[in-house]
Amino acid sequence: MLIGPRTGQEDCVLDGVDIFQATHVQEKKEIHTEFLSLCVCDGMGGHDFGETASRFVCQQIQTRLDRTCFSTDHVRSQLAEIQALSTRQLPENAGTTVAGLIVTDSRAIAFNAGDSRIYRISPDRLDYISHDHSLVQGLVDKAFIQQDNAGRHPLKNIINFGIGPLFENEWKHTGIHISDHPVVPEAVYLLCTDGVNDLLTDAEIFSLLNPGTAAGPHGLLHALEQKGLNDNASFILVSCGA
Repeated sequence: MLIGPRTGQEDCVLDGVDIFQATHVQEKKEIHTEFLSLCVCDGMGGHDFGETASRFVCQQIQTRLDRTCFSTDHVRSQLAEIQALSTRQLPENAGTTVAGLIVTDSRAIAFNAGDSRIYRISPDRLDYISHDHSLVQGLVDKAFIQQDNAGRHPLKNIINFGIGPLFENEWKHTGIHISDHPVVPEAVYLLCTDGVNDLLTDAEIFSLLNPGTAAGPHGLLHALEQKGLNDNASFILVSCGA
């Protein structure tokens, strides 16, 4: 789903089959496959640069990350190649966050750059399986502030890593966050841009989306609208299993 008040849409979504970059609410889609590739991107750079960068990365992930490259090393190398290609093909000030998930019948590889997030939500817990590349998360990592206070910090939207020419220097000393997990059949995965988690706390997300409730994507959408969107918000909600 892509929603929000801004006329320019810098978010882009790859839902496993299609790429969307306009206000779009997708009804439930069932995909029968042994491999699935998903991502959400939030572009930046001003003018049309953010829109260009986010779509570029979605297209590259759709093309490059297939069932033949299901390993963290291969995913990492492909994302590095996407970054290198972006420096040759995108405008100098273009960049984007990315949060992605590739899934087989038993394993899931999660990856992210920037502050777009991936949550795994089981009946009894919410696990944050991505890691923000942001000024405020850096302060949390160094124990200067507590995680509970990060969401209210005035500098929470300052991003220090992503994909695109805008982040070329950062790629010399920062890497994509990537992890490999077993698929939990009863869990759901939420991939979202910061327009979602800026408005909703982890506790609220868990309350809305844990598999024991019936809220689902439309419940999440309603909660975001009730909070009063001040940014575009994009998310994918997916369950994997038989």
